[in-house]
Amino acid sequence: MNPDPITFALDERNLAHVLAALALAGIADSLDSPNLNSRCWWAEDGINFQITQTKEKLLSEAHEFVKSIAWIDGIGSDEKRAIKASPHHGLFTAKNGHCGNPLLSYHDQGTTSSVFKTFSGQQSPATPLTRQQSSLKAPMDTADWLLQSGKGVTSWKFDCRVASHAYDLGFSSNEDQSRELDPFYPAIELLSIAGAAFFAGPQAWLLHAESLGYCIWQKPIPVHLASLAATIVPPPPNKRDQANSKKQTTRYELKSLLDGIDCRYYRATPRGSSYGKGASYNHFPEATLITQPITK
Repeated sequence: MNPDPITFALDERNLAHVLAALALAGIADSLDSPNLNSRCWWAEDGINFQITQTKEKLLSEAHEFVKSIAWIDGIGSDEKRAIKASPHHGLFTAKNGHCGNPLLSYHDQGTTSSVFKTFSGQQSPATPLTRQQSSLKAPMDTADWLLQSGKGVTSWKFDCRVASHAYDLGFSSNEDQSRELDPFYPAIELLSIAGAAFFAGPQAWLLHAESLGYCIWQKPIPVHLASLAATIVPPPPNKRDQANSKKQTTRYELKSLLDGIDCRYYRATPRGSSYGKGASYNHFPEATLITQPITK
């Protein structure tokens, strides 16, 4: 075990950074398995990993992993039920047999998209994925693989630093022809979709149809438990059903699926929902710290 933890300067208020941290935890676990002494935790300066591998080895494996991600079209449709395959019907796959799709809403058997589907309805996920991969530099070709940047490449819009809404900036990048100057962070983009698809179980993060919540844990935990630590315990189903049937609200205290790990809790809502249902421009702004019980 390395005496000093590996620290990545990731922002717990940035959904893309949190998903990237969970992807790194999953990749670190695959490298260290079955070492049960590996630990990870959040601190003020980012996410820490106490693992047997070096930072260089972890980033090299992360690079290889995200370059292996592929999108398979068409999975999720059903001809007998007249469910037509949409561009987001399919699966993300990656090395070692990983597969998943956070872009579908599992609550209605995949007939609609989820809160994670922020980009154009007619755009295949293969388009941003391949553009991001082609923009990604190898660890030996950049001073900081994780935070390398580029310009003008399509984003998943999980990163609050990318593709800000015109209401936030005072202008739209479409209007002044500056879209090609929009910042872009290919390693974060690819790790974030890997985290959402393979390592986070993000469908369990839904507080309701248009927002999600997650936990930031402050005590060292086994690396393989990171996805559980990040997940908020949902309200009991009977309370949800009762509230829905009587159109009342129900309040519940927040806690992680893991007990005793000193969590901070965040809510994230796509900006399109903030400016009205069906807004054509969606992205996740900085998440909001939750300081009181959730009302649903």
